[in-house]
Amino acid sequence: MDDSFYDILASHYDDLQLTGDTASWGPYIHGLITDLCRIKDPSVTDLGCGTGVITNYLASKGLDVTGVDLSPDMLAIASSGDETGTVSWICADITCYEGPSCGCFISTMDTVGHITDEKDLSEMFGSVSGLLEDGGIFILDVTTERHFEKTLADNVFYEDYDDFTLLWVNHYDRDNKINHAELTLFELTEDGLYERYDGELTARFYSCGEIEDMAGKAGLKTIAVFGDLNREEPADKDERLFFVFGK
Repeated sequence: MDDSFYDILASHYDDLQLTGDTASWGPYIHGLITDLCRIKDPSVTDLGCGTGVITNYLASKGLDVTGVDLSPDMLAIASSGDETGTVSWICADITCYEGPSCGCFISTMDTVGHITDEKDLSEMFGSVSGLLEDGGIFILDVTTERHFEKTLADNVFYEDYDDFTLLWVNHYDRDNKINHAELTLFELTEDGLYERYDGELTARFYSCGEIEDMAGKAGLKTIAVFGDLNREEPADKDERLFFVFGK
């Protein structure tokens, strides 16, 4: 994963990532924390917080929240949206996070899938388990193989806005379960011209079994697995799953 390209995408990330879902993610995650965490009003650490949409929502609900991301530009946007002024922002590699213990970890918006090295992901589970307080939970989401094979596949996508255009050539390697996205961004400058940026983002499909196995080896137990932004058992049509692990 080219982390510098996330810095380039940072100012447009919410437009690209959250179309139609902006109002859903925060309340959904907050509901899972409220209902499934055995610690009342737990402190929350958001691993791979990006532009802080969920981080800042949880802070607005009175929770003590820390946002962690490797992209300084993402964190700059996230902190500018912190209306409470209470969120702690940390620039760090989430696969070897060594921050303070807390009652809840979350890692959302496909963060896990972009950790394509299984050893790195296993290390992240180990870090979370070591820092998670008894009775706490770890919430994460993954995209399903249906999403990689059917929606992304070998398709070409584009997003056209007033101030930028993004072209996305996709290829999903079914044998190695790796998704390659070649992106070209044209961004409008102050002089009315467009500046071009090119980058590649990769993601990996992890099966339910692989995710639960890594969690289990790290000392975490599976509390629930839900379908896409719901509280139901996963269905074949789902393109995203949510896991809740506990200690």
